[in-house]
Amino acid sequence: MSTPELELWTLDELCDHAFVIFEELAEENLSPADFQLYLQHADASAFVDLVDATAEWEDWFAVELEPELHLEARIGLAEVAGQPEILLARILLSKEKHETLCHARWRGQE
Repeated sequence: MSTPELELWTLDELCDHAFVIFEELAEENLSPADFQLYLQHADASAFVDLVDATAEWEDWFAVELEPELHLEARIGLAEVAGQPEILLARILLSKEKHETLCHARWRGQE
């Protein structure tokens, strides 16, 4: 029996997926001030950067990373009212569409 081929997100789809997750969880996980800041400036300043997942994730959540299948989405606001870039969340995602893995680190989380 052959192993089915993985169905992977494109990078654009993964960015959209990261924003959906972020927006579903942001109100519960950001401070009220950070959440309001996001709501006020999201249309003009929100960004997502996809970067390689680092070993920190393995320490934080006891997950085993596969570099070819996992990415970190960094979501934040570009310069707002003279403040430099604000990183609001780091979300560990799988490139595989049917993988439910999702962990997040939020601004202010120790």
